[in-house]
Amino acid sequence: MKLATGVLLLGLPASTLAWQLSAPADAVAYPEGYRDWAHVKSALVSPAHPSFATNGGFQHIYANPQGMIGYRTRAFPEGSVVVFDWLEMRDNNGAFEETARRQVDVMVKDSKRFASTGGWGFQRFVKDSKTERAAAPTPQQCFECHEKRKKDGLVLSSYRP
Repeated sequence: MKLATGVLLLGLPASTLAWQLSAPADAVAYPEGYRDWAHVKSALVSPAHPSFATNGGFQHIYANPQGMIGYRTRAFPEGSVVVFDWLEMRDNNGAFEETARRQVDVMVKDSKRFASTGGWGFQRFVKDSKTERAAAPTPQQCFECHEKRKKDGLVLSSYRP
């Protein structure tokens, strides 16, 4: 049995094994295919903004079908997923272009699983990684800011039809 387990573990890619060992039981999964979901809106933080070094670039927000119900009604049903895709930018002679991904922030509505954070699970993924989770902000830190928007289902953004 020990030999079979060892052979199985050797067959797994190291990154998969590391993710399985480090991901908490209540971790939010990477939202595969989110760029095919409804596009909620976009924003651009330019070099003129004071937080450009850390937040600059394009910010695109996507929502799954349940999330779009929430954006339209401000009552987000269970299973809603909202994704905030952060991309760096460069100025190409006055035409801003997307470059490397900064991070992907994800919110998942599951009132039972994430009761301590208002029914939402929060997770930040590092750059283009689907497995590397950022140490900060923590889900509790995310919730502290989102809690200010209770009337909007804890979602900071709004839908622009």
